[in-house]
Amino acid sequence: IDDWGMPLPFAAAMALGLSLTAMASEREQLESVIRGLEAQRGLLGDAFVDAGLAPLRARLSALMDEGAADVAPEQTLKLVTILFLDVVGSTQLSQQLDPEDIHAVMDGALARCTAVVDAHCGEVLQYAGDNLLAVFGADEVREDDAVRAVRCGLALVAEGRVLGEEVLQRHRHPGFGVRVGIHTGRVLLGGGVDGDASIRGIAVNIAARMEQTAPPGGLRI
Repeated sequence: IDDWGMPLPFAAAMALGLSLTAMASEREQLESVIRGLEAQRGLLGDAFVDAGLAPLRARLSALMDEGAADVAPEQTLKLVTILFLDVVGSTQLSQQLDPEDIHAVMDGALARCTAVVDAHCGEVLQYAGDNLLAVFGADEVREDDAVRAVRCGLALVAEGRVLGEEVLQRHRHPGFGVRVGIHTGRVLLGGGVDGDASIRGIAVNIAARMEQTAPPGGLRI
């Protein structure tokens, strides 16, 4: 056993002339030794080589996992238009329906709202309970990002009226619908605990405030 805790096959590979001193990192060293051992199967035998490869590959896998954890998601500063949507009346509805039924209603509502966002070339970044957050201009910037966001907001309000009628007919519950808030500003996208879905900046707070102060069935920009 050597200083790396490797068994005899590792030492044998070293004796075959596999130099580690010229390698730039432990990962590269391990990859070089693994390749060297694989090339010597005919000389050393499968059992001998496999015994040496097992700890080497385990260590290489651990190094790759560590490297993946250390790589921070890319962050970009962009001017985007942010859209918040809140489903109005969902709390009252949840007090009347079984969990399975309210789950079906909310999943259906958010799925249909997501389809509206997609149709206007927006991107939903986050879902939180009965809310969704979408952005326009994150991945691909268009000159009419803000206009498309407002048109999307109007379409969402219209979809909310349809949802409200369906909930009223099916569950006899009035007041179900949506409200939407929109704001344009610079944000930091990516990174943090949310990874690719992360969005930070005062513009996000303003967009959320627009939604919170919009009347049910209304849009505030």
